[in-house]
Amino acid sequence: MKALIVTCGGLCPGLNNVVREIVMCLYYCYGVNQVYGSKYGYEGVYKPETWIPLPPEKVMEIEKKGGTWIGTSRGGFNLEKITKALVDNGVN
Repeated sequence: MKALIVTCGGLCPGLNNVVREIVMCLYYCYGVNQVYGSKYGYEGVYKPETWIPLPPEKVMEIEKKGGTWIGTSRGGFNLEKITKALVDNGVN
């Protein structure tokens, strides 16, 4: 299994906490061993070379940092490009 986390729409309090908990749950509850973060929202989905690997040890303390650790943006939503990138890169 391979997962990609995308944060979009601008900053919100606690976003790093949400990313951390999603990563932990995917790894430890569902056995997903490949979790990535899309750098800067939807547009990052189209650029898999910029995806950030998110193993549990890398996100262990991101809740202590401000903003969003993987980046966010507004706009860039293109369903066809997103779907193609996910399928082409084996994201389940």
